[in-house]
Amino acid sequence: MIGVTGWGRGRTTSLFVSRVRRLLCASRCASVWAIGALLWLCVGAQVDAQSAAQSVDQRVDRRVTQEGFDHWSTRFPLTGSHARVACETCHVGGLFEGTPSTCAGCHVDGRVRATTRKPFNHVPSSNRCEDCHTSQTFTQARFDHMDTTAPCGSCHNGSFAQGKNASHLPTSNFCDDCHMTLRFQNARFNHTGISSGCFTCHNGALAQGKSGNHLPTSNRCEDCHDVLRFSRARFNHTGISSGCFSCHNGSLATGKSADHLPTSNRCEDCHNTIRFDDADFNHVGIASGCFSCHNNALVAGKHPTHIPSPNTCELCHNTNSWNF
Repeated sequence: MIGVTGWGRGRTTSLFVSRVRRLLCASRCASVWAIGALLWLCVGAQVDAQSAAQSVDQRVDRRVTQEGFDHWSTRFPLTGSHARVACETCHVGGLFEGTPSTCAGCHVDGRVRATTRKPFNHVPSSNRCEDCHTSQTFTQARFDHMDTTAPCGSCHNGSFAQGKNASHLPTSNFCDDCHMTLRFQNARFNHTGISSGCFTCHNGALAQGKSGNHLPTSNRCEDCHDVLRFSRARFNHTGISSGCFSCHNGSLATGKSADHLPTSNRCEDCHNTIRFDDADFNHVGIASGCFSCHNNALVAGKHPTHIPSPNTCELCHNTNSWNF
């Protein structure tokens, strides 16, 4: 009997034994016909087994050719750029065992497998390659700053990684005095100890400066603002005795209220810079029309116990003394 190797050997024996048993049960005659039939059965079983083995081998060959080797079985799946390289790039000389499975096993100087190496200006780091890079793309690496203890400037110096831009505030502070690793923008700036020179940064170019509707003034920022809170500035009115309306006009600063006495007087005729309430109204020159203000709506008027009289205050009262 012609030998069959591999997958078909077991099946050949099974077919042979089965057909011989059927033949012996059907006829007990040791005739030439029986011997011939036996030979025919043996040859047939051999041919069937060879055909079956060849069919399986062909199917396996087609699977390997069409689908490729299942690299997942090596515990090193080919993803990203690794899926596009030729086998012999990693399996040098046709050797499969002992092929490195770590990035550093190939992507370092002195290795013959990978062409991509750590550049000379790489950020100094003891991290593993895969901590920052992926096989999809080597550039646009992710960097976890959680365990970083070195000063930011050791990398963010404009050579290894992005550093201060040309429009950065002039400062000798460390990066982490203002920036954090979660978000580089919207830096916090510690103004502690700064009491002057605000305009060197807050000039509208480097940092926010005066708004378009700021009061017209040549004062320094720190004359009115402080580093704790920029809004609700304090304004030192010392030395200001006139021109109040240039600011207190209802647009730039608080002006006359809706229930203010109807008057064409200047603010400073009644108000002072120490206290806005309790205005001092100068009645000099007023000889009539008292009730237009003293009507108990705008200012105090007749008392409920006032004697019945017309509303001509000046018939009895004068501007020097309210009491009669």
